[in-house]
Amino acid sequence: MAKSYYVTEGGLQKLKSQLDDLVAELNESLKKMGMSAGIDNDLRENPEFMYLRTKATYELPKKIEELNNIIKNAVMIETLDSIKYGHPEIVCPGCEVVLRSENGQRRVITILGVEESDPKNCIVSYLTPLAQSLMDLEIGDEVKLPFQGDTIAYEIISINVSSFLNKYLHY
Repeated sequence: MAKSYYVTEGGLQKLKSQLDDLVAELNESLKKMGMSAGIDNDLRENPEFMYLRTKATYELPKKIEELNNIIKNAVMIETLDSIKYGHPEIVCPGCEVVLRSENGQRRVITILGVEESDPKNCIVSYLTPLAQSLMDLEIGDEVKLPFQGDTIAYEIISINVSSFLNKYLHY
């Protein structure tokens, strides 16, 4: 059975765009390989050709295959029942989790899909260790999380649908 990958509508569009860029890069590399081969008959002594061959034969096809797999097996976060109906009871992709430390400090973490992390805005992919520590927890549960080189105990005080999904949801 294929592994599912959670993505938002916006995240899926970015993945498809990345895929298009990789396919274009592969085609360009193949074209440059042909031009480089035409210049030098001894391809073993042609570093540009060898670099392009590695890129076009191994690197780009592997990345393309990985992205195709994610896109093919994508589960839209916006379609998850707890997100779609606006009442997540447990932490899942698409949630904004509000935490409070023992000394009363608040921390808000948004959990989104594959390749959607944005640490500056406290957004993490559900695949990250931080998000995995929170997944399936409920309001009132306690969790120890890393913060600025330390481990701090937090209590989950609320779980909400992420505001980053609002433009895609219609409830």
